[in-house]
Amino acid sequence: MTSTLGTATATSARRLVHAPAFWWALTGIVFTLAGAAVLIPWAAHGVRSPHYGGDSISPARTIVVVTVQVLLVLTLIACAVHLTRTSLRRGQVTLDAGIAAGFLISSWQSPLLDYRDITVVVNQHAAHVNSWGPYIPGWNPPHPELQIEAPIAVTGVGFGLLILWVWAQALAGRKIADRFPRWGPLRLWTAILIAGIVTDALIEAAWLNTGIYSYAHAWKPVTLFAGHWYNIPLSAAFAATLFTTPFVVMRHLEQTRGAVPWIYRGAELASTARGQNIIRLLAGIGAGNTATFVYLVLCVLWGLAGGPMPADTPSYLWPMNAR
Repeated sequence: MTSTLGTATATSARRLVHAPAFWWALTGIVFTLAGAAVLIPWAAHGVRSPHYGGDSISPARTIVVVTVQVLLVLTLIACAVHLTRTSLRRGQVTLDAGIAAGFLISSWQSPLLDYRDITVVVNQHAAHVNSWGPYIPGWNPPHPELQIEAPIAVTGVGFGLLILWVWAQALAGRKIADRFPRWGPLRLWTAILIAGIVTDALIEAAWLNTGIYSYAHAWKPVTLFAGHWYNIPLSAAFAATLFTTPFVVMRHLEQTRGAVPWIYRGAELASTARGQNIIRLLAGIGAGNTATFVYLVLCVLWGLAGGPMPADTPSYLWPMNAR
């Protein structure tokens, strides 16, 4: 009996090593360690909140910036509570919970947006700290000493709330699937991809008009409101949709067919429920970080084709005062 049980356990372990969940979990560990290797030295050398003069911001805009940050924190807390309760109710880490954790942890990658050139500029009146970009190998944008990260508005909390992008596209996708039940996979997912681009553009428009951040470079032929600080590069919207669509597909198949999300397949081979949940959580972290990395790389590459920073960019959006 003991021998049979041991053989079964060994067989399950061998199958687990070849399962997608194992490799996504391993990816999650690698990204987490990489983030720690960047953030720990940064924190050890001192976290600062640098201030630069020469800009002006209206009281109304200041109120908007502060209000947005408070709302973002409250929204992240609400999402965390919802995801935790859902996972506890189901007795396992859900797809949404796993990838949301991955998005939050992937915020250490934020400086990659400005790896060699300035892609995004951030409102220096938002709560901010000195960038940890110098601790990422090869990171060397213009004026690296003036780079900042806004952990409440753009980086930490902002990355954690990327799950809202997934939910928004998933909702649009569900409406399309219900409206056109006879559509085949190709037509359905093409429509959902287009819906994702539209959804991202609408969310980006709302975000940009708060004055929290702005795209520094954009290729005018494929940019909405080109030449203005609130421009929306469609390349960024397309990259964001590539970022969300795989998770939307997995959610849809899980909800309509009961299919186990691909990144979690094989997690059930772990010997205990706790082990299964650890693998699922790490797999979500791996998938979330991988999606973020691909998204940031695409944004950087497309940013290279963009023109100069819009002339009407407000002075409170870094690095206007460094020009």
